[in-house]
Amino acid sequence: MPTRRSYALALLLAACGVGVLALPASLEGQQIIHFGLGHGPSLVDLIGIALVIPGGTWLLVLIIRGLPSLRLPPAALFGLGALFGAGLGATLASVFAGFSAWWIVGLVLLTAAEAVLLTKLWRSA
Repeated sequence: MPTRRSYALALLLAACGVGVLALPASLEGQQIIHFGLGHGPSLVDLIGIALVIPGGTWLLVLIIRGLPSLRLPPAALFGLGALFGAGLGATLASVFAGFSAWWIVGLVLLTAAEAVLLTKLWRSA
């Protein structure tokens, strides 16, 4: 069973990466890779990505491993899964299809699903 410390470390790592990614474009420099119109990481963004990926992956692994202990009803699992899927879809569509600000909606939905599960797991740890 994961401890509160492991949840906190994973959150801290992901939050630091998000903080680096949120730096203004004027501090970032030129894009190194181009994904689409106006999308692509700079060197500073790559540092943020290097923090977000392990932190976020670790957090998702902790959440998935803890799901059985929550004993959520099927309707709640379906709702959280749909919320997560809609958020991921909106984020990817924003980046790769050029739906300008839809990444905000996608990340809000993803964060909401993770926050609900993380709160329940934190209380049970």
